[in-house]
Amino acid sequence: MPLATLERRDAVAIVSLDRAERLNAISFDLLGDLIDALDRAADDPMVRVILLRAEGRAFCAGDDLAEFIEGFGKEKAHAFIDRLQAVTRRIMLGTKPVVCAIQGAVVGGGAAWPVNADVAIAADDTILFCPEAAFGLFPTGGMSMLLDERCGPARATDILWLGERLDAHSLLREKIVSRVVARPMLEEAALAVADRLTTLPPESLARFKAARVEDIGLRLDVALARESRHCLVAGDSPEVRARVHAYLEGGR
Repeated sequence: MPLATLERRDAVAIVSLDRAERLNAISFDLLGDLIDALDRAADDPMVRVILLRAEGRAFCAGDDLAEFIEGFGKEKAHAFIDRLQAVTRRIMLGTKPVVCAIQGAVVGGGAAWPVNADVAIAADDTILFCPEAAFGLFPTGGMSMLLDERCGPARATDILWLGERLDAHSLLREKIVSRVVARPMLEEAALAVADRLTTLPPESLARFKAARVEDIGLRLDVALARESRHCLVAGDSPEVRARVHAYLEGGR
């Protein structure tokens, strides 16, 4: 079974993370399935808007640290980071607007995706945080640049360096999401926004998305390349691996 699925409802492609038993933790295979689903949505001429969501009580528990510890060789580590950054490129630099609906835990690499999206909606039970710095790891998905621009450097430091946890209303205040809704209403609210976007003239959607891509494209490429370098160095560090291993052992 794929770990990310694609369903089309009229002109909206619904891409769902579907690894609920692991809180949609980011594995190598999940990234492959997610990229495939996003590509198929992008290539479908009937699709005008993409909705990214997740099954289960959490949107994404971050990178699958157990998979990380079990052993990524250097080649697979490169491929994992490439896939992670490729998701951001598809969300931010594609031709179709992306709405992201988040709930529960939104952690690490998965925390980048609502920031990458054109519209992000949070359920009122959402908690977003970026724990990478505590392990000696580095953020991905353009977060090292995007949060500075979205929240300002001081708040970005609190979030990325100090791992501050943001509830749904903090996410609204920090301009990471544009709406907060009751958890039972999340799917309906996200689809309503996606459907509303599909009613805009096609040229309006294309021009607004193209303008956003033109504005951020070069800066995003620089940020993603920088993040990838830091991630690969960190992932090769025995100290980092020891911290992750100790964390996993403590949770058992």
